[in-house]
Amino acid sequence: MKLHCFAVLIGLFFIAGCSEKTLDPDKPVYVTVKTTMGDVTVLLYDDTPLHKENFIRLCQSDFYKDVIFHRVIKEFVVQGGDPESKKQEAEAVYGHGDGGYTVPAEILPHYFNKRGALIDAKLADAVNTERASAGTQFCFVQGKILNDTELSEKEIRINEIRKNWLYHKFRAELKEKDPGLAQEEKEDELHAEATLMVIDTLDVLGAYVIPSDRREVYKTIGGIPHLDGSVTIFGEVIEGFDIVEKISLVETNQSDRPVKDVIILSTKVFQR
Repeated sequence: MKLHCFAVLIGLFFIAGCSEKTLDPDKPVYVTVKTTMGDVTVLLYDDTPLHKENFIRLCQSDFYKDVIFHRVIKEFVVQGGDPESKKQEAEAVYGHGDGGYTVPAEILPHYFNKRGALIDAKLADAVNTERASAGTQFCFVQGKILNDTELSEKEIRINEIRKNWLYHKFRAELKEKDPGLAQEEKEDELHAEATLMVIDTLDVLGAYVIPSDRREVYKTIGGIPHLDGSVTIFGEVIEGFDIVEKISLVETNQSDRPVKDVIILSTKVFQR
């Protein structure tokens, strides 16, 4: 773990160094992702700097050339970035590759998973309580338009996700503080302590309610509200969302991989 973290720090130091030499820090940064089905252009957010600079570095170095969108789910996301997928092996299941590093979470309350959001991909909260992003993977949010009833159901799901995340987070913190709690015979004690911490925390926080202005966006533009607060959103599609829509409709196999690969041909970082 220490070596892994050290590698991440070196990577982030390198990222910052290479991007600042070529880009004006006072101008917004855009990236065009050219695919076999068309081009998608995104705006990168300034207040998620670790993800922004990571994505810039990867795109400037042509890292994504020949990478496929390995996970495509209609009314959900279009996901790519696994370097192993460059092999484009028939029937292979991709999605486990992350470039060998993660990016610390930058989950900000003013961003939400509206249609067109550019978000991270990550491991589940049970094994990734810090919600760190897979180093090289990303997703375009497609989602769908929701009505009030569906949004109320999503609120329930958001609160359940938050509850489960807190439980795993507190378990990890308790075991770090007292390694003895990791022993099998201590499971009941660990479970009880973590559960009590969750209850106390949620009593203070209260239930999450989707803000009214955000509800309107989900009711008119669409998105994936149940991911709010649990993934890093570091940009948004400003051109080519029709291409994202087209990709989301392709035929996929049982692993959600398109039957005919959708391939990233190139990426271009620019300012205007």
